Amino acid sequence: MVEEIPKLYETEEIPAEKKIIYQKWEIPQIGFYWFIAELDKKQNLAFGYANLNDDNFAEWGYISIEELMDNGASLDREWKPCTFDEAQKRIRQYQR
Repeated sequence: MVEEIPKLYETEEIPAEKKIIYQKWEIPQIGFYWFIAELDKKQNLAFGYANLNDDNFAEWGYISIEELMDNGASLDREWKPCTFDEAQKRIRQYQR
């Protein structure tokens, strides 16, 4: 699965809502989640969307996978790749 994730900057020309989200990391107890759209496997650095339980301050940016793990985030192994728009819909359904 990790092999399928585009390298950093490979999806730069794709609008955010159409980017494919390949992984979801989360700390469900506090409502934090991260969507991964690109990954540099050597540096363990990703580009994606971070929501720290506040939709108003959620944003796209670079994410250290190591830092996620160090802070107790876990990879959602049930996650199926989808567009960012679809990922947002899944999150809203889950939060109900």
